Amino acid sequence: MSRTPSNVSEALAMAPESAGSAVWLDASGQEALTVHRHDDGHQDWLVAFRLTASGDTFGEWRPVEFAVRQAVEADTPAMSSKTIRAMPIGELLAASRKALSAQLGAREGVPGLRLISPSATRLAPFLEDARGRQARDDVAYAGLALEYAFLVQDGDRAPAKTLAAQHGGVSGTWANRIAEARRRGLLTAVKPGEAGGGMTDKAMKLLNPAWSPDADALIDAQIAEMEGDA
Repeated sequence: MSRTPSNVSEALAMAPESAGSAVWLDASGQEALTVHRHDDGHQDWLVAFRLTASGDTFGEWRPVEFAVRQAVEADTPAMSSKTIRAMPIGELLAASRKALSAQLGAREGVPGLRLISPSATRLAPFLEDARGRQARDDVAYAGLALEYAFLVQDGDRAPAKTLAAQHGGVSGTWANRIAEARRRGLLTAVKPGEAGGGMTDKAMKLLNPAWSPDADALIDAQIAEMEGDA
């Protein structure tokens, strides 16, 4: 690919026909575009993300935009709000970061590149390291709530076991931490013993002070409008 796309729409248009991921990194090294194919069992979709390097931790990439279109225009049902909500966005975003990390690690002139897992960054207060235990305030538990919500969204029925497998410790400890996040009002209520629920407005606001419920309502309205035009 000789040219780097400047936005997610161009990235979708330039995506290769073969399956797999496409990654473009801009000249500054601070912004990237990725495209992935997703088969929902009925048709193939192309999902593009625009990510920017965030904070002082090299390797931490924050999604700022995404777009979706059919991989091949066909007579199958067009995109709708239901289609978008059914997509495993968390899983696709994780794949984008993984593909980007692989490309960065393969670049010349970057020996010993150390990429930091976004999950490990968010869960740092719960992980042991040489600096000792970090404070576990509401913001820390909001980060845990986000990781938990990603797992639930991806269909994980035992997120505590998954967190233990990925980050160490025992599942019972992670289950207690998840329960504490829920007790603090950072996860919505579910029946005892069930995995489920999502982040509350309080958790969203802690992780992104600029967020507001009105912003989500606007996005839902735009999706509904797209569905009506389809």
